[in-house]
Amino acid sequence: MKKFERLQIQLALVLLLFFGFDSLIHSEKPVSAQKRYQFESPQMGVPFRLVIYTDRGASHASDAAGKVWGRISFLNNILSNYETDSELSRLGYGAGQGIWTHVSDELWAVITHAQRLSVSSQGAFDFTLGPATALWRKVRRQKQLPSPQVLNSMMRRTGWHHLVLSPEDLSVCLTVPGMRLDPGGIAKGFALDQGLRVLEPMGISSALISGGGDMAVLDAPPNASGWQVRLAVFKSDVREAGIIELNNRAIATSGDLFQFVDIEGKRYSHILHPKTGLGLTQRVLVSVIAPTGMEADSLATTLSVLGPEKSPGWIDQHDPLIQVRMLWIDDHEHLHQWQTDSFGDCP
Repeated sequence: MKKFERLQIQLALVLLLFFGFDSLIHSEKPVSAQKRYQFESPQMGVPFRLVIYTDRGASHASDAAGKVWGRISFLNNILSNYETDSELSRLGYGAGQGIWTHVSDELWAVITHAQRLSVSSQGAFDFTLGPATALWRKVRRQKQLPSPQVLNSMMRRTGWHHLVLSPEDLSVCLTVPGMRLDPGGIAKGFALDQGLRVLEPMGISSALISGGGDMAVLDAPPNASGWQVRLAVFKSDVREAGIIELNNRAIATSGDLFQFVDIEGKRYSHILHPKTGLGLTQRVLVSVIAPTGMEADSLATTLSVLGPEKSPGWIDQHDPLIQVRMLWIDDHEHLHQWQTDSFGDCP
């Protein structure tokens, strides 16, 4: 995974668990026997946090956390673009050779979701940006844009339409030499979903997991109406951010609060535009609430690329039920905000 991608949101997306807050507790409710347990672990190159409520004791909670971390570690061996022997990385070794490769159920789920989103967004989301992200890491280190020749050469090795799928046998083919896949805008959200699925057979129905700016939750904590989440903002004073409640939902926030580079007086985001291969230059901060982490994660990236002009229309046409809040700063340093009518409504 990208070790430093989207860490900016980890600092801004502050979790507040008001399980003792008067406005959320009704006196007629019995005191719950469930206790809160919190665990942290480095996963996919970023800190992950897991909060569990259970009445079966610390040993049961610790066992559950171990199973969650084990599942995410397993997924990293499939989806990592840093590990050279991961399943995703091995796909790139046969690019442009006409090789069809059968993939795991997990990788198939991620690839097919990515491709559907690429089609509906006309390429605003692109799972094939591996060469572009590799080049952009170098740009950020050197603080120097690539030459047009280098950029054009790299762009010829990207493009979602060069990734061909065969649903009959769950196989894929990368049709252009040098193609590489980039899971950065989708894999962590998928990992959160899979982590929560581990908990349900263990009798744990109230839990939260977060990592890399993404968060997914099950039922609310005992005696609370929901998990309370403070939204990321451009301003330095996080107390000005809004607070929303989540139940059995996921939220992802994408933006350039901390991960950006200034080159010749121009600010570039770590989020790349698939049409140019360069970082976005419009400052935008997108939060998406969706039924799953994979949806929230990938949509936050997609809407960042579409920007404030195209995003409202795209949402109305393709996914009117998702909840979105978008902040952006224009060329005159004015802050703007747009959100769907339902944003923040607790199911």
